[in-house]
Amino acid sequence: MSVIVVAGGLGDLGRLIVDALYNTGKYEMPKDFATRTSPLTGKSYLPLIQTDYSSEPEVAELLAKHNIHTVICTFALDFQAASDSQITLIRAADQASSVKRFIPSEFNVDYDLGDDVLPYPDKKFHAVGRRELEKTSLEFSYIYPGMFMDYFGMPNITTHLRELFVVIDPTNGVAYVPGDGNTKLAMSFTKDVAKYTALALELDKWPRVMTTVSSSMTLNEIIALTEKNLGRKLKVTYQSVPALLKHESLTLPGNIAVAEQFPGGVAQITALTADLEASMALGAYDFDKLPSHLNLVDHFAGRTETPTKIEDILELAWKGR
Repeated sequence: MSVIVVAGGLGDLGRLIVDALYNTGKYEMPKDFATRTSPLTGKSYLPLIQTDYSSEPEVAELLAKHNIHTVICTFALDFQAASDSQITLIRAADQASSVKRFIPSEFNVDYDLGDDVLPYPDKKFHAVGRRELEKTSLEFSYIYPGMFMDYFGMPNITTHLRELFVVIDPTNGVAYVPGDGNTKLAMSFTKDVAKYTALALELDKWPRVMTTVSSSMTLNEIIALTEKNLGRKLKVTYQSVPALLKHESLTLPGNIAVAEQFPGGVAQITALTADLEASMALGAYDFDKLPSHLNLVDHFAGRTETPTKIEDILELAWKGR
């Protein structure tokens, strides 16, 4: 039996991946803080492993002790300490004789894109992880979901993600569109990202890049579908990329309302969404431009439930509201 560890497995996406792995019936994985019944042996077990990532040798010893074969990292890499922890984990995994595979904390787009396409400062934390993995003997792959389509259904869908409005705020009847709105956006639902990540472990060999994309559509098309479900027009304002890059951009009313959830308040949420939306307009989320990769949705078609599409999210969240 392959033993899998999900670092950050109690976080938003990490928890979903843990549940998806457990639901395959092929792995023993944690569920909250309680014991679980193994789908393989029928025995109860406590599946949480605690570590502080302060010592590479200690983490390596822990991985070897539990006979870990594959490490999936789901840290939120938006600060130095989290990045340092992933580097420790990568080095420890390379030292542990049992570990053969590693999925780093990516789950977005190609973090090696230049600032002319991906003007996202925190991508440096992902890039340093990539460079570290390249030094190892581990088999590794990057998983790209593109944009989480959950954001286009908030607050009317169930999701583990923190509430944030991206481009469209249907509740307040407005949309602030980056660029001309005609750049394609690759999208995945978070539960599907978790499901396809779990399925990817069944592959004999990993390509360097795997995607979980079930929908690809322009922002103008997403707005039109949102309006169709609402039964009314949104007030649409187009924002220039230069303004977004300078963070001289409009902030959606819904984001102002939830800004207290972010340490930096309105300024932080404005900068975050401006960088994200500039990246959309510049083509970072247009996966038609991706080099060789494996779309897990296509690969596992007919062998698992059909993934959620953006049309499903928009209808569920906004039809008749």
